[in-house]
Amino acid sequence: MAYKGPDISAWQGDIDIKALASQVDFFIFRAYAGRSKDSKVDRNVKLAIESGKPYGLYIYSYALNTAQAKEEAQRMIALANSYSVKPAFLCIDMEDADGYKRKYGMPSNQTLKDICTVEGEAFENAGYYAMVYASSSWFNNQLKGLTRFDKWVAHWPVSGGKQKGMATSPDGENANNCGIWQFTSDGRLNGYNGRLDMNYAYKDFVLNKNGNTNPAPTPTPAPVPAQTSNNNTYTVKSGDCLSTIGSKLGVNWRDIANINGICSPYIIYVGQVLKVPGGNVNTNPAPSNNSNSTTYTVKSGDTLSGIAAKFGTTYQKIAADNGIANPNIIHPGQVLKINATSNKNTTQNSTRTYTVKSGDTLSGIAAKFGTTYQEIARKNGIANPNIIHPGQVLKI
Repeated sequence: MAYKGPDISAWQGDIDIKALASQVDFFIFRAYAGRSKDSKVDRNVKLAIESGKPYGLYIYSYALNTAQAKEEAQRMIALANSYSVKPAFLCIDMEDADGYKRKYGMPSNQTLKDICTVEGEAFENAGYYAMVYASSSWFNNQLKGLTRFDKWVAHWPVSGGKQKGMATSPDGENANNCGIWQFTSDGRLNGYNGRLDMNYAYKDFVLNKNGNTNPAPTPTPAPVPAQTSNNNTYTVKSGDCLSTIGSKLGVNWRDIANINGICSPYIIYVGQVLKVPGGNVNTNPAPSNNSNSTTYTVKSGDTLSGIAAKFGTTYQKIAADNGIANPNIIHPGQVLKINATSNKNTTQNSTRTYTVKSGDTLSGIAAKFGTTYQEIARKNGIANPNIIHPGQVLKI
């Protein structure tokens, strides 16, 4: 079955969402264009919720590297978590309609795919269904081989040199190749005197009013040490924000932000273990007594394969030991059991190498290997840690 819905942004002004709601199954709203929040998104989401219609959010991406992609994802997740009814999905819009990427340096195709992966995995880690939007041309060229996430494909059939518009059948050529098909930019609905982008969705996730149709597994919270009068923690749950956590615990949210080094009170994630003013908390539990078993608390930017490399094991084994169905989905704050072939991480004296990829930073590489950028710079005689280049082989 196909579901029908428009995608809307501030370009449509104060569009009558409630008038459109009786004619559609769902809405898609632009949330951001890079760092700029869509001026109508809060209004549009509020009206969709009041109309009882599910909705998704997308960000028109201006990211030129994976570090910028992480920032974009954080903004999206913080906004999505702020709504009383969560979006059914989050999407990164990958195109260059305004020529920004061409002007400031079009990333390589691999980097474009890496940007999609970083944002999509962040959306999943926050509990949302992740999608990538692009034209069929971009999917066939710049994003070729990107199969990690569901696709929202823009492809507008024509007849006699004009778009078919609302006359387009949902059983068209894209019906079996994507989760959502944007079939026209010349759609029409009663209640709006203008053209609309219209879409067919082929999966039930768009109807989930609470989001999280395809959520990542609930992370195992880090164990809380034995309570003393000066020792408190709180594990972030879906929908939490610092102000609500502060209210629950009778603590000023600013104090929680300060003790945890949180720069933005809107950016916290599910599974994150927060220190609550009054004590020092070790969120990394001690290893078990089994000499071949230990634990590892997932950090932002970790992958299962990267963790496996640190412990001399395989990501398949860690996934099996922890009951992880999808090895691409792990969460910051999640505690993993590691039954490695040895009882230690790779020793400090062993030498590993890493080949720099486009978009890498020394601090990001250091985080992957559990070291510091200063140490990598020292080992490799790097005078300026801000300057590394793709193809450079680093000793770790």
